[in-house]
Amino acid sequence: MKKKEPLLNVVKDWVNERTGLITFFSEFLHEEIPGGTRFSYTLGSACMFLLTMQIVSGIWQLFYYVPTVDYAYSSLNYLRLQVPFGWLIHGIHYWGGTLFTIIVGLHCLRVFIWGSYKKPREMVWLIGIVLIVLTALFMFTGPVLPWDKDGFFAGQVGIGIAGSVPIVGPITQAILQGANKMGQMALLRMYVLHVAILPAAIGGFVMLHLIAFRTYGESGPWDEKKRKVVGYFWPEQIFKDVVVTFLIFLLLVYLSAFCPAPFSGLADPSDTLVSPKPAWTFLFLYQILKYLPGPLEPLGTAGVPLMIILLFGSLPFVDKSPEKNPFKRGFVVLCGFAFVGVVLYLTWLGYIYKSDAERSQMEPAVTVSSSLSDNKKIKLAEEYEGLVAADADKHKTGKQLFKTLGCTECHTTTGVASNKQGPDLLMAKGNNRSHDWLYTQIISPQTHNEKTIMPPFAQLSAKNVDLLVDYLESLTPPQGTAAPKAPAPTATGPAASPADSVKNGEQLFNTMGCVQCHTIQGTPSNKLGPDLIMAISKDKPTKDWLKTQLMTPQAHNPSSVMPSFASRLNDAQMSDMVNFLSSLSTRKSAAVPAGGSSSGEAAENQERAGPAASSGSGVQATGIIGDKDHGQILFHQSCIMCHGPQGSHPQQPGVPVLNPIDRAVYNADPQLFAQHIDQYIEHGIPNTVKGGPDMPAFGDSHALSQAQIADLEAYVLSLNGVDRTMIVNPGIEPKEFFYMLAAITSVIVMLAAFYWFLMKLLKI
Repeated sequence: MKKKEPLLNVVKDWVNERTGLITFFSEFLHEEIPGGTRFSYTLGSACMFLLTMQIVSGIWQLFYYVPTVDYAYSSLNYLRLQVPFGWLIHGIHYWGGTLFTIIVGLHCLRVFIWGSYKKPREMVWLIGIVLIVLTALFMFTGPVLPWDKDGFFAGQVGIGIAGSVPIVGPITQAILQGANKMGQMALLRMYVLHVAILPAAIGGFVMLHLIAFRTYGESGPWDEKKRKVVGYFWPEQIFKDVVVTFLIFLLLVYLSAFCPAPFSGLADPSDTLVSPKPAWTFLFLYQILKYLPGPLEPLGTAGVPLMIILLFGSLPFVDKSPEKNPFKRGFVVLCGFAFVGVVLYLTWLGYIYKSDAERSQMEPAVTVSSSLSDNKKIKLAEEYEGLVAADADKHKTGKQLFKTLGCTECHTTTGVASNKQGPDLLMAKGNNRSHDWLYTQIISPQTHNEKTIMPPFAQLSAKNVDLLVDYLESLTPPQGTAAPKAPAPTATGPAASPADSVKNGEQLFNTMGCVQCHTIQGTPSNKLGPDLIMAISKDKPTKDWLKTQLMTPQAHNPSSVMPSFASRLNDAQMSDMVNFLSSLSTRKSAAVPAGGSSSGEAAENQERAGPAASSGSGVQATGIIGDKDHGQILFHQSCIMCHGPQGSHPQQPGVPVLNPIDRAVYNADPQLFAQHIDQYIEHGIPNTVKGGPDMPAFGDSHALSQAQIADLEAYVLSLNGVDRTMIVNPGIEPKEFFYMLAAITSVIVMLAAFYWFLMKLLKI
């Protein structure tokens, strides 16, 4: 009687007869590897593992992510903070993208060193280049999806770079952006690219890459003697692959637990304090563009990437020699390492680069004055007297004094308007202040303006005051820019047309420093004074009222801090300025487009800053996870004059200490804590001490957007030891989860080592 075949074998034979899968996998597993197995061969498998992890974690995130500018940021934060193990899923996807890019680069470098791009493996190399380009596109589209500050501005810079490419640039920008600015259309298109088009493309090319690779297999070592040693994919190479991929998984969990993805705050297109940069993978190109200004820019945006792709693509056809030993291909290998070194160096330069605006924003946080009392500042400043004799450059010493005394906390010297309390001093220089006027302004600023909030520096020695004045008089604009000039008399009168008068008035508005406190955009701003289009369109003041406001602003508001322009403008200039201001009533507010809008523009108008764009109700800000680092910048811009450095030393009477904050306001729950302080930031609060300043209503006045208020709240919470990004429902605490996984791994490794030792001992 014939023995009956096991059911499993029958099923396997049936499937193999019709698909050939069993035979295929058998041949795949028992493939010979010339020269034996190596850990260096695990890079390809590591790429496949990371790609699989990206797909799995990406699909998981899609169950929670909402691709709209209103909810993208909050929906992703809900996953990270409130869904059990959501922190792990997002962390694996965030760090997995970075590791995937790095390991793809290392895999490409290993193939280059081994000479595995040579005949007959040219197609493997060429398909690999396509995969590198697709990886770069993943790293371009992915950061935009959270719709946070980093991703928004990285996408904006990246699309701008793509748009500057000659001929095809504008078309590419229109396709990626979908409208005239970054908004809902851009987010949706990035989303479709990232989760549909690019995965389909990379899946197809990965299959082609594997087929082309398996056709000829691993090239093996360049030494023919070593090639005679034969290893097998199963179980030797698979063991090494498993070890490496598991170590990568441990690294992903470690990074997710100890270095979680940053919360950079909700994207706020109106925030001028953010200096945009692209994703780190494009920093080298970003840095190259700094060396190719103006007409040379297309060389950086189109020429450099195209040259790199062509250079890599032509390599197998230029380096035709069958020699694979890197020591016998010295020139080619040195060129390759030089290219890698240049890219890494430029990436580093792009990473550490800070614009003048960034340095100006953070100067108060890093100057020695930040933690000193006024008396200590004066005492420290006096120590500079001894430097004058030894230092011939008095301007340099004056600049050191300027920083030491904390002047950078209120003033910039860049020649452009800023959001700080005081004017930019390079712009103010255009008013041609005398040496004596500047001297008096330093020691007794109330002499010039009784309402000024600038503190007197009367305790400074005359020598140090002179040093400061010399430094202020030495200020010059950056190279390539024109110095701000004092307004010249304008020739109006009967011969000047109304249009010329308005134009002259606008020039005066810009050169007199009015832009330091006011905007004319038709939208709320962060500046000390109101936006004039909004104010004049609303109140419709007469020309006589405007003239009085320019000559004697205290006549309309006794507590006004606006300076008088009676002695600074002649009759013709005053008339031009009034005509210009009066003309603003006919300008349309940027917040309400005239004549309606197209459907695409309507979607953009809904975007603005997501939920942060509406009025200061406080509901949105407390629901936004802010960025404490950006909040620190905002604090130095808007709050330090009253609350002092880090909120611990109030500079004005009646101003409360923020660090530590009143226990009645404090709460260990970050959401409740944010709600407690939000009402003060949104709506302000009167000062109970006579002569003390009231708390401004930053939300009601639109001085800060809801996204900025959320950042400011995150910073105040951090000063009091409360983390705004605290995970509410982790499943298992991140660090504990990693320690548990590491302990389980250690036990498995020890058991495997004991088993191996026992087998060797028993010679089984």
